[in-house]
Amino acid sequence: MVVCGLAAFGAPASAVEDAAAGAVRGYIVRLKDAPAHAHLLAAARAGPRERALAQAFAERESARWRPLIAEARLEEGSSRRAPRLRPVGRDQQWLQYDRPLSRAESQAIQARLAARPEVEWVEPSTRERRLQAPDDPYFAAGMQWWLLPVAGTDGNLLRDRRRGVPGFQSAWLQPGGTGASAVVAVLDTGITPHPDLAGRVLPGYDFVSDAKFGADGDGRDDDPADPGDGVTPADLADGHFAGCGVAASSWHGTVIAGIAAGATNNGLGAAAISWNGRVLPVRVAGKCGADLADIVEGMRWAAGLPACRRDDGNGQCLEFAPTNPNPARIVNISFGGSSACGAAYQAAVDELKAAGVVVVAAGGNEHGAATRPANCSGVVGVVGLARDGFKTHYSNFGADFAANGIATVGGDDGGDPAARWNPLADEGILAIGNHGTSGRSAADFAPGYFHFWGTSFSAPIVAGAISLMLGVNPALSHAQIVDGLRRGARPHVVSSKIGLCSNANPGRCICTTATCGAGILDAEQALLFAADPAAYVAPARTPAVIEPPDLVPLVAQYAQDRPANPTVVAPSAAVGNAGGGAASWPWLAALAGASRALSARRHCGLARRRG
Repeated sequence: MVVCGLAAFGAPASAVEDAAAGAVRGYIVRLKDAPAHAHLLAAARAGPRERALAQAFAERESARWRPLIAEARLEEGSSRRAPRLRPVGRDQQWLQYDRPLSRAESQAIQARLAARPEVEWVEPSTRERRLQAPDDPYFAAGMQWWLLPVAGTDGNLLRDRRRGVPGFQSAWLQPGGTGASAVVAVLDTGITPHPDLAGRVLPGYDFVSDAKFGADGDGRDDDPADPGDGVTPADLADGHFAGCGVAASSWHGTVIAGIAAGATNNGLGAAAISWNGRVLPVRVAGKCGADLADIVEGMRWAAGLPACRRDDGNGQCLEFAPTNPNPARIVNISFGGSSACGAAYQAAVDELKAAGVVVVAAGGNEHGAATRPANCSGVVGVVGLARDGFKTHYSNFGADFAANGIATVGGDDGGDPAARWNPLADEGILAIGNHGTSGRSAADFAPGYFHFWGTSFSAPIVAGAISLMLGVNPALSHAQIVDGLRRGARPHVVSSKIGLCSNANPGRCICTTATCGAGILDAEQALLFAADPAAYVAPARTPAVIEPPDLVPLVAQYAQDRPANPTVVAPSAAVGNAGGGAASWPWLAALAGASRALSARRHCGLARRRG
């Protein structure tokens, strides 16, 4: 299974995936003094005077766009094909082509557009890809260690060392920790039915504009269901999918939703971060990834801002999507691209920030620089940690995380698929998922529980923590939320046996505030801050020292393992309670005040698989 930050994980993308991700399918352009699309539509539906003004504005804008469209025409034989003009964002236009552009075409057209004096900025609308998941050894486990309290010393075995976890069990014990929480918008592949999401999913929207990539037979509509994002050899025979590669369906959006807001304390399946969470599914991705323009519109709709559903192909929005009745204060994006943030992403992030909405983004899994939008100003970019606090072998890192970044667990699957045993590996993030890979049969949508590794799964952990913060104090501003995450964070771990993260040492390494953000997410401290920001004082803490003796003979071999691919694996077969269901813990009973005895260990009863 692939994950995102738009992908969810780790290793460098293949050449085919990079080609698909970098393919330019148009440009997002903002003109100087451009009117807002929503204002034009409202004026056009008002009285005669307003309609006349709207018509005058539309004619002025049309006249301004004609020379740009001429500059953007494609030379094809004896003809020149013009792009379609589609509204995007508050006041920008998407010059959309019906095929990917060659590198020469793309560079030439962008240069011509940028040179126009009426253009404020122009940015290619590339296809964003899912972040890759490490394709490494699988470790089955029935316990969700990433939800447990911070614990362990060098004297413990790895399974008992949790110096990198966010400590949600401790946070749940705080006032409001298991109470109301804020809506988390999941901008991803959509969502599928799962027992652990029953009653948790709000009405969402589908912003995938390309029907073929969307694989659901239409464009934008009010159905965010995930039909599967797998790419088949038959798809590749269609030139529409040029640059894509064969891939199985990831069901990525369902996994992200389950981590942030799956049902908890219900005696079924796996626990999640928020006991009373709600998720807003916003489908922006289909086969081959997601268009930047679709992501921008999905971000705006999620926050309650206007987003275009249907346009005339000449730059006018004919119909806006219905206003989101459940605006989210948190937007999770576990997809990403390798470019700089870019003007289109930054404009959308700035709009959301002004509305008090926090964008949380996966940092990426190429053990390099942050992917976008994690590298955008104002975005909380997330670095992936192993359970004991050092950076995973796949996670990105670097200066882009210094201002607003934070680090938390994402699972570290071993790195080297040939290794029989790796003392630095862990079992991954246990969460909900689907069994199938194609989306062509009912069996593909069968619910299950699996282990995942990658920064795609680190991001919803941070989004879930923010959801709990806003549940405690809905009045928190964007700045206060980011401040609370950073001030409450624990210091990054230190070690003399694992080197500092750097370009020369990008695998498993030791984070600093300069490379991985403010520190290690501490959910309990985040809630304490949320309860009274003005009075909050961060506790004095020293970094945990990672010097376990079991690393002495093996650290040189394993510390710099590189990712092969991100991975997913089903929990081990049932060993006591056939019929599977949740691992359950005595602390769940204590927190809920339940009196019945709980089994110490139940497994999901699923066969091991590799996706």
